[in-house]
Amino acid sequence: MKKGTFFKILSVVLAVMFIVLAFAGCKGKEYTKTDDPSESNTDGTTEPAYPANINPLTGLEMSESAAGKRPVAIMVENSPAARPQWGLSTPDIVIEGLVEGGITRMMWIYADVSQVPKVGPVRSARHDYVELAYGMNAVFAHWGGSKPAYSLLSSLASKGYLDVDGKFIGTNGNESQKGYYFFKDPTHSNATEHCGYTTGAYLAAAMESKKIDTAQTKEDWAPFTVITSGDRTPYGEATSGTCSSITVTFSSSYKHTFKYDAEKGLYLNFMNTSPMLDGNTKEQMAVKNVIVMYTNVTGYQTSNQGDQKLREWDLTGGDALYVSNGYGEKITWKKGDASSPLKFYGQDGKELTINRGQTWIGVIPNGNRELTQVAE
Repeated sequence: MKKGTFFKILSVVLAVMFIVLAFAGCKGKEYTKTDDPSESNTDGTTEPAYPANINPLTGLEMSESAAGKRPVAIMVENSPAARPQWGLSTPDIVIEGLVEGGITRMMWIYADVSQVPKVGPVRSARHDYVELAYGMNAVFAHWGGSKPAYSLLSSLASKGYLDVDGKFIGTNGNESQKGYYFFKDPTHSNATEHCGYTTGAYLAAAMESKKIDTAQTKEDWAPFTVITSGDRTPYGEATSGTCSSITVTFSSSYKHTFKYDAEKGLYLNFMNTSPMLDGNTKEQMAVKNVIVMYTNVTGYQTSNQGDQKLREWDLTGGDALYVSNGYGEKITWKKGDASSPLKFYGQDGKELTINRGQTWIGVIPNGNRELTQVAE
């Protein structure tokens, strides 16, 4: 990703503005860091020793057969016609960001493919999401893609990184067709692009059919460390503190508000003031952790007019917010080249430790950081 001197200076200026404005609505109170209850490994490192049945992305239970396996990352659209998405409340991690025309797309990440229900509408890949999935060594599932995304996938295939593409999908409703792993459900929409879906069972079959190695060979691939016992309250400087809700803006028509439900200990997701509902269960999406990462989002630099509408994220690194348990703190993030995993860090410079549960990550343009609203 490009990172010129101008953007370095701009990032510093914006970072200062962010510190002043981001948590302006919160109490001016310092919070004390709690002890990290993560267990030490036998080799003396501080990485948590997750039991085989514990999901490294959520700290919750998963099938032991998923231990040591690669996660799966699925592209899901977020246009009005796609809502309510099937399986919205189930991903371990949701990463959402701008793709083009002010709209967002999501990548749903699961450490255990057997826990993937009917999900979708599955949609086309974008190159930034490919980079994020590749950095985690996740099996990337999508339905079609932009030219830059396919170009990147092609180059990664030469290194042995194989994806699962639903571009050629089965007949409407006929899930008995062998050799197909994506299907259409016209009850959701008559438009082909808004009704494609898959399941964990189909993805597992696709990986077996394509002879994709599912063993996780990449070390330190997860974006953060999940607490292994107890719970912690985010802490921060005088500009951090209580956070009963946080609103972030991708564009004029794509805003998320996460409101804290103290009884559930979760943040409820609202899209443009409307509850985000799971198309399978009809329940509102709720997450334990909200992470807002800021970066430069620009137009994709190309002479091809068809691709000029695409967005490009600077995935070098920057500052961010971590919100959980009704409180927030300022953090940082870093990625770098395509093969490096996305990583978050606390104010002490160590890898961020988050609470057990699901996490939503929003990639917010630097130009919209002043629109972030935090309420006590």
